Amino acid sequence: TAPRGGVRRVSELVEVFRAASERALRERALVLASVGIPSLALAQDGVERLLVEAHWAERAREELARYEEENVGFRKKRVLPPAAPLARAGVAAFAALLVAFFLAQTSEFGGLDWSGAGGASAAAIRAGELWRASTALVLHVDVPHLFSNLIFGLLFSYLLFHAHGGGLGLFALVACGTLGNLTNAWVHGPGHASIGASTAVFAAVGLLGSSEARARHLLAEPTTRRAAPISAALVFLLYLGVGDAQAAHDVDVLAHVFGLAWGLVLGTYLP
Repeated sequence: TAPRGGVRRVSELVEVFRAASERALRERALVLASVGIPSLALAQDGVERLLVEAHWAERAREELARYEEENVGFRKKRVLPPAAPLARAGVAAFAALLVAFFLAQTSEFGGLDWSGAGGASAAAIRAGELWRASTALVLHVDVPHLFSNLIFGLLFSYLLFHAHGGGLGLFALVACGTLGNLTNAWVHGPGHASIGASTAVFAAVGLLGSSEARARHLLAEPTTRRAAPISAALVFLLYLGVGDAQAAHDVDVLAHVFGLAWGLVLGTYLP
């Protein structure tokens, strides 16, 4: 019963929880509030403290201990693994492949028209030359085209190979890039043709996004965190793959879209 005047004296305050995270403190404060225990949050010297009146302290500790027991294992702690085998070797192989084919292409090595023989010609692919969907990934129009794909390709391929290994990562990247070019050839008319590693680069983005989203799902992380990698992949597509930095006729937007799409699909199966 409150004394006259409606003012109740507050007994000594006792600390029942402390953490470096304000979010963790708010969660415990809500736990106490749900069972009718008033609390006070106090930030001091970078430490968040949760205080209750002395006569509530024992019950508050019991409720918080019960909360911790009930939530053990609800969200598994994630430990980032070291780089998977052959991550750097896979990146080096990818870069060497692009540079070697570009040098052969520009010098017309062997007297061969490399762009004509290996480009992703929709008419040729529809006629059965399916291998063009893969060979087109290592051919480029000019030096800026090559450098652009090298810069972003090395970045995203390293992240992919770091997580899944140079061997599996490179196979997945080429497979999704090839599937992207095949899909692109069948969607476009027979007169369409394209070359460049950008389909594989966006495939790497898709593979990274979906494999990370799957990992977060298995760790029972909140829905927003599970969706974040997919959202990031789509942002990269909009910013890098559909941007206005180049003239529209120089950018095969659908090849980027299909590369990313196949990466999103197959990335859910990466271990």
